[in-house]
Amino acid sequence: MLQVANDSRDKFLRFDGADLEIRAQMDAGAVTINVMKHGSCVHRLVINDAAAPLEHGWLADLFAREDHVELAVIAREADEYVSGLNINQG
Repeated sequence: MLQVANDSRDKFLRFDGADLEIRAQMDAGAVTINVMKHGSCVHRLVINDAAAPLEHGWLADLFAREDHVELAVIAREADEYVSGLNINQG
């Protein structure tokens, strides 16, 4: 189920079937978008000068960026990191 919330500062979408949440917030002219999985941020995007006008906006698609986040890679790297920790170090 998709849930949408909109309060004065934060906005979010929840995708319950995937346990994903997208949180967006505007602060000081920048929009920060966090993609959350199980309550942990797996990807963050910050768009600076978000309120500024975009000259030649019709060309924006030519310069748009696309990211692919591989959750399996993040999980594997986190597991490797944790397994390498020495809990006896304190």
